[in-house]
This record gives sequence, structure tokens and C-alpha cells, in this order.
Amino acid sequence: MQDKILCCIFNHNENAGAIAWWERLSPYFDTVILDSGSEPPCRHEGALVLDNIYYSGLMNKAWELLLEKDYRWLMILTSDLEINASNTKRLIAGMQDMVRTVNVGLYQPSGALSLHGRCRGQSLCHFTWRLRPVNFQEGWFHLACREVLEEVMPIDLSVNRLGWGIDVALSRAALHKKMLVLVDDRVRVIHPRGSGYSNEAAEEQMWRWFATLPDYVSQELRTLRDPVEYRK
Repeated sequence: MQDKILCCIFNHNENAGAIAWWERLSPYFDTVILDSGSEPPCRHEGALVLDNIYYSGLMNKAWELLLEKDYRWLMILTSDLEINASNTKRLIAGMQDMVRTVNVGLYQPSGALSLHGRCRGQSLCHFTWRLRPVNFQEGWFHLACREVLEEVMPIDLSVNRLGWGIDVALSRAALHKKMLVLVDDRVRVIHPRGSGYSNEAAEEQMWRWFATLPDYVSQELRTLRDPVEYRK
């Protein structure tokens, strides 16, 4: 298994944003746009055009590609994420740093304060200007190591097609394995509001899926605050 990152940009009808992210990341990482039923399709050299397979289907496709390439790290992000040039540089540096770690399970940038953005308190930038350990990170961005992913993947699409709860399950898997879940307050992005589908249906699928996970319990896990360890 190679200590490399596969970057998968999840896209649905945000073609310009997907291409902009590909242009930011592809000089540094193996990068692909996974285009889920966009109208019109994302016709770009870095795009893999798919039917509308929703978030869970995109996760399964990204997992399949990761196994094919035999990489250790999978980065996924939604193509509607917004970032500026200075934060792009810091994000790339942060990801390159994470590849050298041995006890980080999940990494993501922080969410900037914005009138049109949304993110939970754990993910919101706390202005610490450092890596901040949390007990949960959101699904609009994950840099996840393979050891954590294999505890959750693949997703049963017959139970959870829309993909709510995958971020919770990944966070729990990392903490159960005594691996850090990190938010990087040195890097800020904006995640716009809105999902484009029924929140009620997504939540119902999430709880049915949770019930299928071995040893899943709903209580909150404590944040792991160990120092980041690096390969020697």
C-alpha cells in the first residue's frame, strides 16, 4: 500500500466548481471528478461521468478506485465548496503533512463564517491557527486513511442511498481505532447551504443504516487529544 492520496471531487450540477477544484489539486495529487448525473454532464479530461448515484454511490466508487490504486489516503470533497488562493496553498500543505502521519484517521479544513455557508460547531473555524482535535467532522470534506475507511466501506445502497451518517460512522471508526479526527483551523472553506433532496428521507435512511453496522451505538465519543505522530 502506497502512502499516496487519491482526491475524488463529488459533483452534481456544479461543473465549474468541480473543474476549478481539479485544477487546484491535480498538480499535486492523483485527482478525479466523479460526476453524478449532472445536466449537462461534466465533460472534462479529469471527469468520470456516472449516473446520479448520490453521495453513498460516490463514496463506493471512490473506495473502489482507492483499492485499485492501492493508496492509503482518500480525499473526498463536494464540488460546491468555496476556497480562495491562500487557503488552497495551506490546504495542500496540510494534506501533504497528513500523509506522513501514523495516528490520524480523518482530516478536514475548517468552515469559514459566512452568511450563505453552513457547518456544525466542531467544523467551524475556532481561530486557533492550528490542528484541532474533534470527535466528529462533516461529509463535505474528508481526508481519510484506509484503515478507517475499511471499517465502514462499502455502503449498502439499498439501505442508505443519500449518504447521511457516513461522516458520523467514519468519525466513530477513527476514534474506536484510537486515531485522531482533526479540523485544521489554519485553512478555511465555505460550504454553501442546501442539499437538493429531502432531509426527512436522508435521516430515515441514516438511522436504518446505523442499525446495520456492527456494534454501532449512538452515544457521543470523547475527543482523542493525543499528539500527532509522524513516520520516522
